[in-house]
Amino acid sequence: MFDVNVLQVKFANWTLCTRSCSLISEDTTQELTPLSYKILCYFILNPSRIISRDEFISSVWENHYVDDNAINKAISDLRRLLKATDSSPNLIKTHYKKGYSFVCEVEYIYENSNSSEELSIDPVTHTISDGSLAVKKTEIENSKSSPKLYQSLLGYKDNTNLLLQLKYLLVFITVLLTVSGASYWWYQQPQVLNLKSKKISISDNSVYAFLSLSPTNDKLAVSKLNTKKGIDEIFLIDLKTHKNTKIISADLDSYHIGWASNSNSIFYQLISNEKQFCEIWRADFLINNEVSNKEKILDCKSQYILSLVADETSNRIIYTKFGYRNVASLAALVARDLTTGEEFQVTSPNIDSFGDRYVVLSPDKEKIAFIRIQTGLRQIFIANLDGSMQKLLYETTESIRGISWNSEASGLSWYVPSSKKLISIDLVSKEVTSKLVNTDSYISSMLTGFDSLYGATRASDEDIFLYDPKERQLKKLVDSRASEFMPIVVKDGFHFLQEGTPVQFYSYFNGQLVNDAISVDLTSFNSGDYNEHNGLLALSFDKELRLVEPGKKDLIDSFKLQHQIVHSSWFNDENLLLILDSKQSEQHVWLFNIKTEELQKIIHKNAKAVSKNAAGNIIYQDFYNNFYLFDLQEGLEMQVLSLSGFPYVIWKMHKDNIYYSTGDNLFKHSLETNEETELIQDFEIGEKLITDFAIMHSPGFEKFILQIQGFKSNEVVLLESF
Repeated sequence: MFDVNVLQVKFANWTLCTRSCSLISEDTTQELTPLSYKILCYFILNPSRIISRDEFISSVWENHYVDDNAINKAISDLRRLLKATDSSPNLIKTHYKKGYSFVCEVEYIYENSNSSEELSIDPVTHTISDGSLAVKKTEIENSKSSPKLYQSLLGYKDNTNLLLQLKYLLVFITVLLTVSGASYWWYQQPQVLNLKSKKISISDNSVYAFLSLSPTNDKLAVSKLNTKKGIDEIFLIDLKTHKNTKIISADLDSYHIGWASNSNSIFYQLISNEKQFCEIWRADFLINNEVSNKEKILDCKSQYILSLVADETSNRIIYTKFGYRNVASLAALVARDLTTGEEFQVTSPNIDSFGDRYVVLSPDKEKIAFIRIQTGLRQIFIANLDGSMQKLLYETTESIRGISWNSEASGLSWYVPSSKKLISIDLVSKEVTSKLVNTDSYISSMLTGFDSLYGATRASDEDIFLYDPKERQLKKLVDSRASEFMPIVVKDGFHFLQEGTPVQFYSYFNGQLVNDAISVDLTSFNSGDYNEHNGLLALSFDKELRLVEPGKKDLIDSFKLQHQIVHSSWFNDENLLLILDSKQSEQHVWLFNIKTEELQKIIHKNAKAVSKNAAGNIIYQDFYNNFYLFDLQEGLEMQVLSLSGFPYVIWKMHKDNIYYSTGDNLFKHSLETNEETELIQDFEIGEKLITDFAIMHSPGFEKFILQIQGFKSNEVVLLESF
C-alpha cells in the first residue's frame, strides 16, 4: 500500500514494518492481521481526514459486503493494538455519524537509507517539512539544478517513460470501464412490456378475485362476488370463446383452490368465518363446463383460503393446512391420500413465519413450487412431491401472491403489483429476468399462461375512516383508488401513508388533507410509532429504520441493522423497542438507543409486536396471540390476555388498556380491571376488514382512525402486447 522503497513508518511510539506487517513498540513486536494492517495503512495514508464507513468498505474491504458490527470490531481491534498511554494518546478519533480519523504525525524510512534519512509528513498539509531531512539542506539546494539528483535524494526513480505508458493505460481502462458500466447499466434495466387490456369477464360491476388457469391453459377459474346474496361464487371463463359459466353457487363463500391435471375437475373450498365452517370439495364438469358431479373431500378447519394441487396417479392431493404447530395463521404443505385419508407433512416452515402458500404443480407433474411468507419477506421454493429436495430459488421483500410454471417446467414467473414487474427465473441457469409492465389499467394480479397473460384489475383498496363511539358514526376521510395505510395520530390530527412510487406521506388536520413532501427513503413499511415527547416518527421496513419529524417535514436520521426489523415502538425519548428476526428464526425484543446505536436484548422469548404501558412495563404479543406484561426492573412476566382463538389480531397500547381488532370490530381490554369493552356498535363492516387503526384521545372523548379494506368492482382481462 506504500511506495515499494518504504521500509518503515514511524508514528507516536510505534514503528510499522512494511515487509513483515508487524508493529513495534518500545518493548514488544506484534504481527498484524491482514485486515488490521490494511486499515492502519489506510489511516496513515490519509492522516487527519475523516474517513467514512462507506469509504472503508470500498477501499479496505473493496466493496465486499460488510455490516456495521464488522467495522466496529475491526476498529476496536486496531485501537486495542495501539493502546493509549500518557505520551501516546488515542490515535484513532471517532466522529459521531461521520467516521474516523487518524491524528498523528508520521515519518517514512526508505530502503538503502540510514536511520537519519527520514521524511516527516505534516498531517494537516501533507507536505514535507524542511527540518525532517537528514540530508544537508545545502546538498538538496545544490541538487535542484539537477532534477534527477534531487529526486534520487528523496528516494524517487526516473520512471518518465513508465509513467507515460501508465497514463495511456489508465485512459484506456477508464474508457473501457465507462463503456462496460454503461452496457451493464443498460442490461440491468428492466425491459418494458407494453400491454393493453381486453375484458373477458361479464360487465355487471362485480368483484372478481383468485384467478387460476387450468393445466391445459384453456379455462380460467375465478371467484365472483354475488352482490345480492353477499357471497362469493365460482365461474369458469372459456379462454377461446370468453363464455362465463357459473359452476358453484352455495349458501357459503366458495373459492376455487386447485385443478385436476386433466382440467376436467376443480377443487374448491366452502368457508364461513362466522360459522367457523370450512370444507374442501371436488367438482367434475362436462365439455360445455356444466358441473356433472360434486363430492366432499375433507373438513379443513380454517378461516383462510387454501391452495391445492392434485397428484392423480396416486390419488393424492397436496394442500396448505393452517394451524401448524398450533398457530392459527401458520400454514404447512400437507399430502393427503384421498383413498385412506392418511396425511403426511411435506414442508416444515419456521414458527416465526406465516408458512407455505400458493402451491402449484409443474406441467410434468414431478415438482411443486410454493411461496414461504416471512415478515417482510417472500421466498420461492421448489421441491419433489414428497417434499424432498427442497431448494430456495428466490427471495424478495416485495409482495408475491402467486407463481406460474412455464410449459416446459423449466422456469417460474410471477407478478409484483407494487413495482409493476413481471419476473421470471430459469431453473437451470438460475437467471432472473425482470420486465416492467405498462398497462392501460391498474392490474392487481397477473397470471402467465403458456401463450398469453391474464389479469384482474384492482378489486380492493384501503381507505381511512373516522369512527366516533358516542355518535356511532363512521365517516370516510380519504377515498381513492390507491391504498392508504398506517394511520399515526399526532397532536391535533394524524398522518398516514399512501402507496405509490415513491410512497406518499400525508397529513390530516382541521379537515384538510395535505400531501407532505417528506422523503423517508424506504420502499415500503412494516411498522411505525410516534413519540409525542420528542416529536419523532419511527418508521421501519426490512433492516432499515427512519426517524422523521413530521412537523418540520424533515428526515432526522436513518439506521441499517444487521437483522430484519419485525416491529418497532418507542420506549422513551432515546430508546426504541425493536423485535428483530435472527437467522435462528427467533424474534426477540431488543432496546435500541438512537444516539449510541447500541442494541440490548431484553426479552428472550419469541414476539410478534411490542409496546409499553403507562408504568413503563413492556407488553408483547407472542406467535399464539397471547399477551404478556414484562417488568423490566424485576425481569418477571405474566400473561394478561389471550386471543389465541383468533388468527388475525392487530393492537395498540394506551396507558393501561390494550385496544385490539380481529378484523370486524374494535375492543378495549383493561389491564387494571380485566374488563372488555366493545367499541364499535350498531355498525356492520360486512365485506370489509379493519387492517389497522390509531387512537385519538382528548379530554372527554375517544375517537378512532380506522384503516379499512373494502371491495370495488373490477374486471378480468386478457393482456395483449401493442
